[in-house]
Amino acid sequence: MNITEETYLNYGVPSNWTDNYLDKGLTVSTFRSTSKKNLIEKYGIEEQEVNFVKNCLKREAIDKDTLQLLLERSNFTCCLCKGTKSSAYIIHHIEEYSQTQDNEYHNLAVLCPNDHDEAHKQGKSLTSRITADNIRKAKEGWEKQVEKENVKLASLSGNVQEIDFLNFHRIIELYSNTINETPRSRFTDKLVNLGALTKDGYLNIDYIKVHNDTPDNPLKFFAGYGSWDLRLHYFDLLLQCIRRLDFIDLDDLLNKKAIQNGNIIGRYCYYVGGLYGKSPDSGGRSSSKITHLYLRRKPFFVEWKVDPTYLVSSTARMRMSDRTIYVIYGLIRNIGEIERNGEKFIHLDIRPYSFGIPNVSKDRTPIIHYVKNQNDDFETYFEREE
Repeated sequence: MNITEETYLNYGVPSNWTDNYLDKGLTVSTFRSTSKKNLIEKYGIEEQEVNFVKNCLKREAIDKDTLQLLLERSNFTCCLCKGTKSSAYIIHHIEEYSQTQDNEYHNLAVLCPNDHDEAHKQGKSLTSRITADNIRKAKEGWEKQVEKENVKLASLSGNVQEIDFLNFHRIIELYSNTINETPRSRFTDKLVNLGALTKDGYLNIDYIKVHNDTPDNPLKFFAGYGSWDLRLHYFDLLLQCIRRLDFIDLDDLLNKKAIQNGNIIGRYCYYVGGLYGKSPDSGGRSSSKITHLYLRRKPFFVEWKVDPTYLVSSTARMRMSDRTIYVIYGLIRNIGEIERNGEKFIHLDIRPYSFGIPNVSKDRTPIIHYVKNQNDDFETYFEREE
């Protein structure tokens, strides 16, 4: 969106009209200062349209950050028709601007020109069914749907800020079963030339022993020797598998209907959100004892067992105890039932392939919710011996 277009939209001018004005070289200031007669005769704009825009430009402009957030969260699409009536859009004041002068986010919605006209018939036409409450509910529902789709696209394309965990053995196994070719990524040639990978695409253990002070953690050593590229290599192999397999959003499976209607054991899934965990560090030394990430959402209790061997940095270890927002990819191994303090949960055991910090995440319940829901009994449950 360029500056001129953004400025028109800030005043509630329809997007398809702004395109026309840009083609004609009309800026907002020019539109304001040009007479109605010249706008009609010289620029070929219809009188009704000129009157509408002139009236819009008398308003206080919508804050540019508010506008950008609104458009992004609505995917630049009408929240009522979801773009089926028109790809054009207009910023609509749910409670009329003439009455409220309210440009705050809660009073704005993205509508197509057709639905915008219908919305303004409220009180003037018995046929209009678009009320302020209708728009508020549609906006809320559409924003959630857009958010979910954006998270899905980001997760399945590997839009990850930082990788914390890579079980490369499981990834290689998944790659072999899915693609059945010699493991190859866009980093393979570089890593083979460096010596970190063998010519057949597997980790060169002799190389790791020379350059890694902690050989029990093969991907955790100085980046200049290839550890960073190795992480990207294995993550790229995982993404190749994700593109061929049906990785489903775990949120879609955490309901009793999904559990009852289909066997989800063996399904591949991803999850984006805050997870509770415990750092495997103990007394300043790295522990190799199996630890956990888990999600407690009644009636479900989801558990990912994490082998610290495959954590790729010291900060990754520390983040596990901070109720971090993760994107995590895995395979559902088992569904059962657990009971703690007389309370029953549907227990999902998921094998993790990788997790990291996502660039795109969902707006969920504040992290403090997870803290308040923890108790000593669940802590003890996750500290038990494997």
